[in-house]
Amino acid sequence: MLISIAVDFRSADVATREKYHLTGDRVSALYARQRDELIRELALVSTCNRDELYAWCDLEGDAALERATQELARRWMGSKKETRGLLQIAKRRVGLDVARHLLRVASGLESQVIGDGQILGQIRSSYKFAHASHAMGPVLHRLFETALRTGKRVSTETSLSAGRNSIGAEAAAMALHRFGSLEHTRVVVAGAGKTAERTVRQLHKLGARDIVIINRTMDRAEVLAKAVGGRAAPMDSLHLELAMADVGVAATGSEVPIIRHDALRQTRENCGTTGYALFLVDLSVPRNIEPTCARLSGVTVVDLDALHIPIMAAEEMRKSAVPSAARLVEEELRSFAEWASAATARQAIRPLHDAIVAIAKREVAFAAGEEAAARTAERIAAKMLARPMVALRSALARGDGLDEFALALDCLFDGSRPAKRTVEAARRASALGLRE
Repeated sequence: MLISIAVDFRSADVATREKYHLTGDRVSALYARQRDELIRELALVSTCNRDELYAWCDLEGDAALERATQELARRWMGSKKETRGLLQIAKRRVGLDVARHLLRVASGLESQVIGDGQILGQIRSSYKFAHASHAMGPVLHRLFETALRTGKRVSTETSLSAGRNSIGAEAAAMALHRFGSLEHTRVVVAGAGKTAERTVRQLHKLGARDIVIINRTMDRAEVLAKAVGGRAAPMDSLHLELAMADVGVAATGSEVPIIRHDALRQTRENCGTTGYALFLVDLSVPRNIEPTCARLSGVTVVDLDALHIPIMAAEEMRKSAVPSAARLVEEELRSFAEWASAATARQAIRPLHDAIVAIAKREVAFAAGEEAAARTAERIAAKMLARPMVALRSALARGDGLDEFALALDCLFDGSRPAKRTVEAARRASALGLRE
């Protein structure tokens, strides 16, 4: 049974999302937990506007669903009180709805900016981290691979990503609107990751030439600064650089604010820029700019929630591509559902497959050697079992059970293990919960 719980910009504002955001260390700890009979596979998707935890459970039924959801939330938050708070705002999904949602997220259909070009890369990073942490299994591997393929297809086969399609691009457009021209503005960007890079490049495209990149790793700051003819500066000069700037953008992975009210006030007083216009844009979750900075004279602070209004207006340009993107999602979803439904058939026919491969290997090895035997045996087995697999999948589609068939194959071709195990495995394979 596939399940997920999610907190995103539709269910919570940025201040609330901060409370439930998982840091890298906490994600590692989440994945380090030993898997049990309830939670078999895990994967967290984390972007600037969402945290979503996906799982596959080796059980089915309403009682198991409730237990699994509670357990997911507990692993996410740790304490009972925080778990209750999370479940009050989190969106719960189960079965095919889980798969459909992830495919839509990867396609940019569920983004704050429709067609957001960063989402696919963020999902790919989440997938790689979960895989490297050995938290995933065959079901989530297949689901995430399908999601990545779907996102790529939507990007290349539709116009959903046309025009400005990232938070960074929208932030740059808002800065241009604010000042009318960026040619003579000084821009300071804290961060050198994907979001910061997109923002910097868009600001440069819109006319900004005096760009300062600040990052904890100077090498990355220098590379990005060089790309736009700007300069890099150390992190400890952040408030001083902002005191002399017109536009400031924060896009780092810091878990605490890096632009602080008292430090910014003091440096602006020291530099004699108190009262001068300073436009600050916070593109991070948790927020990198203390909200109280907006109380300083001349300072305007915009966060992800404030960006939502112009983003919605820009979406109108891409709405015409939504039906085509949605059709691609449903097409890929059917492919995943067919794969999942065939899991029972694959498991049931495994003893026969293994028996055929073993016999073919021995016979081919006798004539052609071990290396050729392995390849040839698998090809022989695949061809011999193609028609039986079609028949089994058709039986599943009709709702027929395969327990007796699996038991018979196990007894006939794999006497080395209790036949009961094959039946149990087949039942587990059918517990994906992927029916509409």
